[in-house]
Amino acid sequence: MSIETTPSSTPDPKWERITAAYQTGPAAAPAVTIVKDRQPTVAFEFEPRPRPAWMMSREELKQWAVYARDNTLDWTVYQLTHSPYYLGWSVRGYRRLCLRWWEARHDDYRQQIATAKLMLRQAREMPRGEARAAAESKARALLEVRRAEFKAHKKRHWIRTGISGLVVVGGGTIAAAVGGLWVQILMAMAVVLTGAWFGRPEEAVVAPVQAPTRTSRLGEDAMRRVLVEAGVVPEKRAGEIRGVGIPHQDGPGIAYAVDLPSGIPATVALGKAESIASALGVHQDWMDLELDRSAGSNASRLSIWVSSEDPFSVVRRSPLVGHKGPLDLWNDGAPIVFGKRGNTVSIRVRDTMMLVGGATRRGKGMLIANLNLGAAKDVRVNLRLFDGKASGEHNAFGRILATFVKKDPERLALFLRAVLEDLDRRSDFLDERGKAKLTEDLIEEIGGIELIEIDELATYTARGTSRFVDEIVENLCQIAAVGAGLGVLLVCATQVPEVDVVRGRLRQNLIARVAMNTESPGASNTIMGDGMAGQGYDASQIPLNQPGRNWMSTPDTGTIGTRSFLVEDDDKPPILADAYELRKAAGRLPGQWRDPIEEKLTAWTGVSSAAGGERGNGRIVRVTLLERLEIVARGTGRDCATNAEVFRALAATDPAKYGQRDGEAERAWSSRAGKLLKDELESLGVDLEAKKVTGPDGERTLGYTLADVLTARNARP
Repeated sequence: MSIETTPSSTPDPKWERITAAYQTGPAAAPAVTIVKDRQPTVAFEFEPRPRPAWMMSREELKQWAVYARDNTLDWTVYQLTHSPYYLGWSVRGYRRLCLRWWEARHDDYRQQIATAKLMLRQAREMPRGEARAAAESKARALLEVRRAEFKAHKKRHWIRTGISGLVVVGGGTIAAAVGGLWVQILMAMAVVLTGAWFGRPEEAVVAPVQAPTRTSRLGEDAMRRVLVEAGVVPEKRAGEIRGVGIPHQDGPGIAYAVDLPSGIPATVALGKAESIASALGVHQDWMDLELDRSAGSNASRLSIWVSSEDPFSVVRRSPLVGHKGPLDLWNDGAPIVFGKRGNTVSIRVRDTMMLVGGATRRGKGMLIANLNLGAAKDVRVNLRLFDGKASGEHNAFGRILATFVKKDPERLALFLRAVLEDLDRRSDFLDERGKAKLTEDLIEEIGGIELIEIDELATYTARGTSRFVDEIVENLCQIAAVGAGLGVLLVCATQVPEVDVVRGRLRQNLIARVAMNTESPGASNTIMGDGMAGQGYDASQIPLNQPGRNWMSTPDTGTIGTRSFLVEDDDKPPILADAYELRKAAGRLPGQWRDPIEEKLTAWTGVSSAAGGERGNGRIVRVTLLERLEIVARGTGRDCATNAEVFRALAATDPAKYGQRDGEAERAWSSRAGKLLKDELESLGVDLEAKKVTGPDGERTLGYTLADVLTARNARP
């Protein structure tokens, strides 16, 4: 069998058409193929990487080397010239570490023991019987347990301290002895840098401004959904909701306003704040709802503000840090807290009594410190402080306080008697002028605004704490009832918000309330008012990691959430120094003006409590003249005191004798005070002469050195 592969002689039209594609010549048709023509391969060309100029040119390399050298030298010189700052930071850092160690040693055990003792005293006052025996047994057992726990805690603390100290000191000593000079230099640098790290200035943490995710499109459609889901507006009327303006940034969140359908007031939405927050997908604390009271508004216009995170998670430094000049607490108030939107909330010292309460270490002291710093810079305010904790928390304010006493119920009772007598004087003053209450133009003439602060009210008003409890409570109630219109204001702080501490008559007249974190909703209601916790203002729900956060209720602000500004211990001296100079220039330092309250206390007790008393720390004791001179000389930090400093200190403690009289010139007062001091020293048989000393401005002037004062004290029999 064979296969024929050549065409036959018979013409084949199909074959002719195929072969015609291969003919050549001008009329030849293009070749036909069933394979697509291949595209030419394009090689990928890499773009050459640009090289820096200093790699391409020797001159550029030289310039780069000079630039790097100059930058290195500048950085080194900057660090060397700022080394004193680092040394100061280092000292402050080790001071902070020591304070942390001391706080860790005590923890909260002392307060717990004091509470147990109070429970035991209260149990002993109960009528005899089984209930008293059970309460006394329970309190005594609790006291023993707390003491045992404190003892064990101190033992563990000392063991940890000893082991850590042994490792650090032993390792450092071995390294310094074995290593060379460079090792010792590096160790010294490590010591300084460690302290500088813990003592570096703490800048306020400011949260980045950003809009919330789910609420970034706040608008008519979003608000219709939210208000319908929250049950504020019926679904069939959702289309009647109208937006006002556009959503806009306001602090760390977004603000928007909407008009609800007619017949639905905005107050309906205020009552369903929790449901609205849930519909928006945020916590209720991260949202603000309020009735829009701007021009052209109406009762159905709702203003809403929402943040994407907790607005109180940040710490903000007090605006008074770095502030110079006086404040006007009557009209503008003192900046003590900030609101959700980062706005400053100021408290006016006009006619408002305040109650501050919360658990221990929850920020009451920081709020009081902010208020005191603001009051210090208004020379019309006579600041009087009774510290029931007897710590050094308020010592820095001592020299500007009209009255400063620590943990002395008897003196508080006498003080309140003097205040009640002064209220009569103020009432007669206003009556003669036909005034119903104090006005701004009469503040200076009446003797200033009396701001009386009692820090830790339980020390003075808890049953069984002293024999003066009933008198103190009754007098506080009378002052709270009538003092506001006469320019006598009360600020009471306590970490025991119980009805036995804050009596009903007293609480109802303390109309401004600030509640820090409390142990229970009942304690929160004791501060804020009955039923407030059920309305959403429950201080027991305030996070423990946000000290200073609170619910605040005042006639000016309503009930709002706020947090105290941060004031470090190192921030207070410059502010108080400015306040001291303001009061000195205005003649309103203790001893510069006639204080009827302190005059009565001095007449009744024989010792003054102005500016913290003789020792300046609030512990009212009698000291000799030489002891007073020693305290003044040590207090300047220069181991000496000028005549002016001595006379001011003596005038603060004995204004009747050394105080500057009305209309008396500065030079005449100095001359009279100097003669009185000289006569008193001679009557004591003390040989102490004034000599040239260095004043606070660096100038040489007459005064007394600490060495001469100590020599005179030791020479006395």
